[in-house]
Amino acid sequence: MIRRDRELLVNLSAVNTRLGEAVVELCAHQDGGELPAAGLRALGDNLQHVATRLLTRADELDRADELEAATARVQDS
Repeated sequence: MIRRDRELLVNLSAVNTRLGEAVVELCAHQDGGELPAAGLRALGDNLQHVATRLLTRADELDRADELEAATARVQDS
């Protein structure tokens, strides 16, 4: 596993570890049963950031696989 992938997984693990705490914090700061918009936004931003990193890496891996397959086809012909 390359360093970049390890770092991505470490970051995902940290988000996972803190997610429960963030949810409890949101619940604790409800106002009349409504969740705080700022807290939801902060959590959403953090989740979106990690999701973007995961999807970007998946796209990179897909492109590398496609390039490898195309190279193999050229070499076989």
